[in-house]
Amino acid sequence: MSELDQILEERSAEMEEIVGIIPSWITRWGLTCLFIIAMMGLFVSFFIKYPETLQTTVIVQSENQPGKVTVKRDDANQIFNFLVKNGDVVKPGDTLLVHIDKNTGKEYSTVTPMTGKIYLSNGTDEKNTLDKIIWVVPESIGSEIKIKFPVKGSGNVKTGQIVKFSLHGFPSHEYGFIEGKISSILPIEIDGMHQAYVKLPGKKILTSERKEIPIMPVMQGEGEILLSDKSIFYRIFGSVF
Repeated sequence: MSELDQILEERSAEMEEIVGIIPSWITRWGLTCLFIIAMMGLFVSFFIKYPETLQTTVIVQSENQPGKVTVKRDDANQIFNFLVKNGDVVKPGDTLLVHIDKNTGKEYSTVTPMTGKIYLSNGTDEKNTLDKIIWVVPESIGSEIKIKFPVKGSGNVKTGQIVKFSLHGFPSHEYGFIEGKISSILPIEIDGMHQAYVKLPGKKILTSERKEIPIMPVMQGEGEILLSDKSIFYRIFGSVF
């Protein structure tokens, strides 16, 4: 080995020895920083919620459902005299129509048992185009909210849990969501689903955007049941503690 090669080898060995020695203060501060970061992560995990939810379908029905009278005009011997028109407001006992049967010469009157606004419509398909329907739609100031959810996970559903939902006709990105609490649970499985009833804070249907949704006879939507609202820390270490 030449003298130059020997010198280079000695210096290379010296450099490897220097590089291989990590100063103790770097080790201490490195471990300290890692410990502080870990503690900060645990601290933050106390406050970050990771809710567990169950998807549900929602049906909202007005407390006062509409009344309907269907008139089948398929016989020339039957005469129907309508005493109401679209937009009329009727009260219990008002006559909606008079039916005259020319075969027996008898006259029948149809009266309404409720207060409401009149809406007239024709038959709904090609088989009953001669039919005429009289709707009496009452004004509703309250609603009944029913939710349906799958059997899987239904054992975690309890009264008092929060339900957040939106209605198909009033999308959440525009109106916000509606929030209520489960008031009762039906202990019967119907068509592979469980059912429960939801109570709102008040009579009106108000969204998170403070918008009021009018109460219609039937409205449908989608939502979720908040089963639990545990933090990330509890979900990771809950079984330990």
